[in-house]
Amino acid sequence: MNITEFLPETKPRKTPKAPYLKPESVKQFERQYQQWYYRDKKYFPPEFQIKQSFRDDKANDLTKLVSAWLKLHDYFSARVNTTGTYNAKLQRYVRSGSTNGMADITAVIAGKHVSIEVKAGKDKPRPDQLKVQEQIRSAGGIYIFVHSFDDFLQQIKAIITN
Repeated sequence: MNITEFLPETKPRKTPKAPYLKPESVKQFERQYQQWYYRDKKYFPPEFQIKQSFRDDKANDLTKLVSAWLKLHDYFSARVNTTGTYNAKLQRYVRSGSTNGMADITAVIAGKHVSIEVKAGKDKPRPDQLKVQEQIRSAGGIYIFVHSFDDFLQQIKAIITN
């Protein structure tokens, strides 16, 4: 008799992910944001200031980072929520009134409408996002896909300088 017959089956272990290494551009922005946020708050000495931390490895974190960058640089921006809401009375989810394919962030940069869709990891654009991208571009606006903070900075620089 073999003892392994009595042991529970185990799944093979997944190899652990490499730890997140924050890019230098994100670290630099954190320092800028800290100075900007507390610029008018003289009664907050540095030892009492709460340090804001940003990441760019997950979609929600990257969206927050991009929104904060736009705010710091005095550009208009708004996050767009296309998720439906749960209606307890109907006991089901109800679609939101927004158009499918709308980008995560709508902004006005240098007088231009810019829609920013954040994609992290292996995310790929959905067909409805590509359709909205074409509609916005044909109307004279800009619709970009952003995969990292450095990618965002590169694309935004091109938008501002053109």
